[in-house]
Amino acid sequence: MKKISLLSSLLLLLSTSNIFAIDIFVSTTGNDENKGGKNDPFLTIDRARIAVRDLIKKGLNENVQVYIMEGTYILNKTIVFGLDDSPKGNYTVTYQAYQNSKVIISSGQAVGKWVKAKNVPGMQEVAKGHIWVADMPENVDTFRTLFDGEKRLTRAKSDEFTMPVNKKVKRADSQNTFYNKDRIHLRRVPFSNNEIKDWDNLSDVEVVFNPVPWNLNLIQLESVDEKNKIGYLAFEANAMPFTNKKYSVAWIENVIDYLDEPGEWCVNTKTRKIYYWPKNGTPSNNIQAPKLMELFRVEGKIQYDLPNDIPARNINFKGLTFTKGDRSVWYKNRKGWGIQHDWDTFDYGNALLRFRGAENCKVTECRFTNSGGSAMRLDLHAQNIEIKNNYIDYVGHMGILLAGYGPGTKDVNKNNIIENNILHHVGQVIWHGHAIFAWQSGLNKIANNYIHDVPRKAIGLCGVRCQILMKPEDNFDEASRTIRWNEIEQTVDSTLTPQRRYAPYLHARNNIVEYNRAERTLLKLNDGSSINISGAGTGNIIRHNLIYDVPHVGFRTDDWQEGTTLINNIVHKSGSSAFIHKGINTIKNNIIIDCNRGFHFRAYPQQYFVPESDITNNIVYSSSANFVPNSIFKWGRMFVHVAGTKPIPYEYNMDYNSYWWPGAEKDLENKRKNGIEANGVVMDPNFKDLSKQDYTIKNKKLLKAIKFEPFDTKLSRFGITKEYPAKFKALDKTLN
Repeated sequence: MKKISLLSSLLLLLSTSNIFAIDIFVSTTGNDENKGGKNDPFLTIDRARIAVRDLIKKGLNENVQVYIMEGTYILNKTIVFGLDDSPKGNYTVTYQAYQNSKVIISSGQAVGKWVKAKNVPGMQEVAKGHIWVADMPENVDTFRTLFDGEKRLTRAKSDEFTMPVNKKVKRADSQNTFYNKDRIHLRRVPFSNNEIKDWDNLSDVEVVFNPVPWNLNLIQLESVDEKNKIGYLAFEANAMPFTNKKYSVAWIENVIDYLDEPGEWCVNTKTRKIYYWPKNGTPSNNIQAPKLMELFRVEGKIQYDLPNDIPARNINFKGLTFTKGDRSVWYKNRKGWGIQHDWDTFDYGNALLRFRGAENCKVTECRFTNSGGSAMRLDLHAQNIEIKNNYIDYVGHMGILLAGYGPGTKDVNKNNIIENNILHHVGQVIWHGHAIFAWQSGLNKIANNYIHDVPRKAIGLCGVRCQILMKPEDNFDEASRTIRWNEIEQTVDSTLTPQRRYAPYLHARNNIVEYNRAERTLLKLNDGSSINISGAGTGNIIRHNLIYDVPHVGFRTDDWQEGTTLINNIVHKSGSSAFIHKGINTIKNNIIIDCNRGFHFRAYPQQYFVPESDITNNIVYSSSANFVPNSIFKWGRMFVHVAGTKPIPYEYNMDYNSYWWPGAEKDLENKRKNGIEANGVVMDPNFKDLSKQDYTIKNKKLLKAIKFEPFDTKLSRFGITKEYPAKFKALDKTLN
């Protein structure tokens, strides 16, 4: 009877004249038996969702505002907003903080009653007397992250160790094993001393290693052969441990043997005990373990094998703070479902807020912080999702991920807007987490975002690269199991070169990436670039972006990339190249200032260079005599493209560029002898004030000489705009 009473009262609002929206209220002091009004609010957000659903069933003809009062709302299960929660027509339901109050959505479960730990097997002498122990929360089965207030605590870890490269196993270009028979090596971790032991709770213990300089693996142990000194991972890595001598190291996490410093913790889910060495001597009263990876999910009906899905619609979130989620773990048969380089997993629920089969939704003025996994992801069918004016910081994996269907004809992840957000310190646990990553997702606008202090890329656009698509018999390389072979086989034009043959199935095309500002990127894993396009579709436009003070590369058109235009960008202070170029692309009207190198040219491993790119009208400036304007890295061949007859860069259409550095005149003379830069010049741009990042070009003769089209170079034009919320801007130390 109470439910009927609630419906009657809400429907009465609908019938009242001059009512243009329905208001429902939620409060930490409310009661789910209440009616949901301001004076008798619900207790839980899920109860408000049910009330909205009931209204929709009865024929909703108004917008609905679900106002959430100040407080922390602890979730024990993911709240799923589905088709029945989607208003019809153009009506919307918005879940928002009431009058800018601080509303926190969390899955953190309180850890109670800490006591000093007595001698525990494996405890080091230095830790004795310092370690405290508590029981795991009753409703939590396992977790990989632990929080104290607004900070993620450091998990106990061993020293780093390395082992010789196994040269007997043939590797694919992705550094996966080439042959199926060698896959056991993806699970073998050799060790030399006592780094790995046959602990009682092996499923809790993870080996962390970066087999290649673009990826970090965190995988649980399954067994240990102590006699032969080999640990066996529970699941296959994306490449063999210690694949690359220059970069590959490993360490062990989450075992009491390595809990040897203040601030560290570990958990034994077999005994259900948490161990912690607090920095200030005693644990605080605000230590929490996360129960969930996903807090909210907007989900329609995914019809994976059909051309169309049925999306949930018109559900918005505003002014909320999402925090304290757990991070993902690898699982059995994951191999082949990892999207490019296994940077994330296809169709996987590891973000605080996830859209999966959704359209016409908004996320505005929300914060995503202090969490083990990703902030947001848009999976499979995701269209017209607007993510704007948000603040993302200190999350463990991705900031924002857009991940469509694998290569095929089903192209339904597109037309989204990622605009005017600040993202920093993402990838804090899983280092290859990008700030913004679009995989098989196109026609998106990624604009006016400010990204800084990230371990990997600021922005990545990717698909599935051709060498994976050329091996349909294999299903264990990266993204190989996402490929929709039935759709490709019915429509592919096999007369074309591989690059052109598979281009129609690469849906990360026609994206606009503009007016973004990126600083201090690639701080942990340096392969790639700050803004990177790799194996994506054609038609991507990268324009009016500023990359400043980065230790490695600014922009990169990476493996199997064609049809990209990079125009009106600025790279200032790159410790490596301003641009790395592969494939057939256009690099035009950009400004390069005080980078180690200007343009670095290279092909995909075993692939011929392609002599069709335009590199024109760029301004290249350096005050260093050690500056390298052009460099080349040459691989072998695979006869994918027809090679040119001249060495690179002389095959390219390279002209009307200006150079200013101590060796510029001699370098330009050499270029002209080899048939390029007939109209290139050596001129000082005479920038107004580089110390203040004032990039105004005072040399008007230079602009005319190289036909440079002036664009707005004011620092305020890049990154967030004036409408960005002041409360979030105040949180960012780099802006204050």
